[in-house]
Amino acid sequence: MENEFAAVIGPSGAGKTTFLVALAGKTRLPSDGMVTVRGTDIKDLPGIVEMVPQFDVFVEKITVMEHLVFMIEMKIGDSKNPINCTKLNALLKELRLSSLKNTSIGCLSGGERKLLSLATSLLSDPQILICDEPTTGLDSYNAFLVVESLRNLASSGRVVVCSVHQPSSDLFREFNSIMLMAQGKLVFHGSHDECRELFKSVNLNCPKNYNPAEYYIRSVSGLNSDSNVGRLLYSFKERSQCKTDEETKAIHTQTHRRNWFKQVHLLLWRTSLTLKRDMRSEIYQLLLGVIMSSIVMGTCYVGISGTTQRGIQDIRGLLWLMTSEVSFSVSYCALYVFETDLTLFRREVGLYSCTAYFVTAFLRFVPRCVVWPITLVLIATLAVDLPEHSLTAVEFIAVLIVTALSASAYGLGMGALFSSTGLMSDVMPCADLPLFLMSGAFLRLSSLPRWLYPVKYVSHFYYGMDAVSNIYWRKIGEIDCPSNSTPPCVRDGDSVLSETGYSENFVLQDSLGLILVIVMWSLLGYLGLKREEKKGYAY
Repeated sequence: MENEFAAVIGPSGAGKTTFLVALAGKTRLPSDGMVTVRGTDIKDLPGIVEMVPQFDVFVEKITVMEHLVFMIEMKIGDSKNPINCTKLNALLKELRLSSLKNTSIGCLSGGERKLLSLATSLLSDPQILICDEPTTGLDSYNAFLVVESLRNLASSGRVVVCSVHQPSSDLFREFNSIMLMAQGKLVFHGSHDECRELFKSVNLNCPKNYNPAEYYIRSVSGLNSDSNVGRLLYSFKERSQCKTDEETKAIHTQTHRRNWFKQVHLLLWRTSLTLKRDMRSEIYQLLLGVIMSSIVMGTCYVGISGTTQRGIQDIRGLLWLMTSEVSFSVSYCALYVFETDLTLFRREVGLYSCTAYFVTAFLRFVPRCVVWPITLVLIATLAVDLPEHSLTAVEFIAVLIVTALSASAYGLGMGALFSSTGLMSDVMPCADLPLFLMSGAFLRLSSLPRWLYPVKYVSHFYYGMDAVSNIYWRKIGEIDCPSNSTPPCVRDGDSVLSETGYSENFVLQDSLGLILVIVMWSLLGYLGLKREEKKGYAY
């Protein structure tokens, strides 16, 4: 009923959280029946019920205002709309967040984070608000602030249901109704007076000056809990009377799902805010990771040329190091993206599509996939004798950018498939081994058995090495072959390619191959995220 402020109490393990998540329509547990509001399944009424979870999960680097703007855009529409602006400012004022709107979420106290979580849930103006232990971890002052805000919301015509763990007498009195749970069952639902009378009817009298909430919980969790729960359930059913439903009223919700492109745009905006605040870390990675590796590489290969017999192996080594450095660094950065964001993704299930989330994760690596190959090639090849140096360097960069994109898809795909199991760091090296062996840097591809060919065609290492090798060696017309050299003597760049087993029509094959790798690993990553999405709300 409207204006209800209900406390869900019970011993640990009674099923309070599961019960609340089920009420909110977010559970994925096998069960029968449905939760309805005025005869309509709440799953068909997005925004009618919102939940404030016990544990808050936010993007820590963005500010309070940026988070709320993102949620408004995703949930109800344009944040610049005057109506939405008014609603946002009213919420900030009502929940005492106005002075914190430009504060990073990571700097908020526990009570302030609870209020922000509450504000997030209230953006869609829900008729029913469900809070799972909103006072957990808060001191008495902040707990009172949160409960006072919730009570005011209930007074405004909403239904507010809160689970509370061992509430004090003063806090317990703030609620106007009680839901008592035990052994996975709802033992009682009603007012304070009705609960007191129910317990008296089974000879369970709360002593004077004793916390009623603590007495009710102890009565259904002590030595005689089975007997007490049975008697309370029987008495409660006897007292309960069927009530006719109120006149059905039209239910209006303010939420609507944004189109796919808008979802990607908003997710990219939120990601860009985080990356902007992590720019120093990104620069350190570029300086320490790429630039230092490039300098070491360039120093070791100063003056090498593929026009001599001794230079053939040197060039092969340089090409492999450039390809592997880009591939490994990008793929392992992408590998751990979903491990840190998975709880946030499951908390926001339904807010945006799984494909929009994966595409955003992929697009966030595009700048890195461009900057890192450019930096690596320009420094590492500075003192190397390249034919048509500038043109060849540009062609190397183009190939390595696409190779880096495929490596990103590979890392994201593996991360999505194994992030929830904790096996990423164990599985990734096992997958890397056969893939980089297909590069041709360690074995002759022309000697591969037929049954290994499928592995070659899904290896981004192979396509990257095949392309950069063709770019270089096809420009080497003649290789010195001294008279005293040990046969066989490789006489030109085409012979080097033929000896290794690289393709002739490399432009078409490697372009299509790298696109295939991106699509394949993106699809596997999507399936991995879809599996996590089906697990439902993270609580």
